[in-house]
Amino acid sequence: MTEIQYELREKDLLAFNDHQLKKAESIQKTLRRHQATIPGLLAMIALFVWFYYQDSLTAGWIGLIAAIWGFGAPAFLTFNARRKVKALYSEEDLARMLGQYTLKIEPKQLVEVSKDGESRIEWKDVLRIEAGKNYAFIFVSMDSAIIIPRKTVIQGDILEFFKETEQHIDQVA
Repeated sequence: MTEIQYELREKDLLAFNDHQLKKAESIQKTLRRHQATIPGLLAMIALFVWFYYQDSLTAGWIGLIAAIWGFGAPAFLTFNARRKVKALYSEEDLARMLGQYTLKIEPKQLVEVSKDGESRIEWKDVLRIEAGKNYAFIFVSMDSAIIIPRKTVIQGDILEFFKETEQHIDQVA
């Protein structure tokens, strides 16, 4: 029975939501529009003003606005999305969700132990595991997952845990 123990922090919740936003096609389309399309149009207008009216100052200002928009709008949209996600969680929710967790692999279930008690997840209910550089996400539905931050793993071999989890998911699939 493989087991890991880790601590979940607020920034880990935000990292999961960032991960979900990066995969959302509509959000990515909006970011691309604000990062490339609008600044591109503004740059074309700046070139038109510069060539047609020979007004370097106005063209320069329009070009500067295009550059600021291209870099600033996606950063602002990401900041705003994080702010909205933070607002979704009350202090009670955060107190309940954050803290130490233990995950145990059993033959028929994944067992999650937290300060609220023990919950068991059947392997057929686990959709997939996505391992990244700093986090691993064990998806139990399309938009919810068990978040495992690699930096806060206190006990256990995380790579062995991932391999065994993958094996159980593949066996059920």
